[in-house]
Amino acid sequence: MPKIDIPVKRLVQRRPGDWVKYLNPGCAEDRISPFKSEYIPRAESRLDNVFEVEDPGGCYLVNFEPMGYHDVALPARMMRYRSDIWEATLNDRKGTPPIVQAA
Repeated sequence: MPKIDIPVKRLVQRRPGDWVKYLNPGCAEDRISPFKSEYIPRAESRLDNVFEVEDPGGCYLVNFEPMGYHDVALPARMMRYRSDIWEATLNDRKGTPPIVQAA
């Protein structure tokens, strides 16, 4: 993994509100929280950062996957991450909330 990935991941972890508001400028920072689930995927997942946004218009999730290099398999991996997240929300009886993904 290139050295740029880890610093960018740390920035997202330290200031998630700024990153979520970058993707959705109308989002209030007090509505953003880390998405936690007791669910563990059957296959190993390398999911980085997922945040839950409690918006007046409805709850949604934001998934950040910082990349420091070109990866031709990224679109397929992002689909797998989306299905891992939805499997977790379905197991938690939260349905399939909208997911905003950024890489």
